[in-house]
Amino acid sequence: MYHGVRDYDPNHPRLYVEMDKGDTVFFHPLLIHGSGMNQTQGFRKAISCHYASSDCYYIDVRGTTQENIENEVKELAQKKYGMDEVAFK
Repeated sequence: MYHGVRDYDPNHPRLYVEMDKGDTVFFHPLLIHGSGMNQTQGFRKAISCHYASSDCYYIDVRGTTQENIENEVKELAQKKYGMDEVAFK
């Protein structure tokens, strides 16, 4: 799932990270990052890990800028897995 960045200035300085086969790079989830088209014969692998306290709770995102992401996840679950209901709690 790709989500664009609002008011992104393409002239903002960038840092390019060149990697060799087998390299690993870690990003903070709030860091704007991305890559161009894969120009190799292979494919890219990615793992997204999220940690949360056991006492965290769900925040209702209806009416916020995050609602579109919730709806996109629901649409993907319906299309890919046939799930009519998705519980985020």
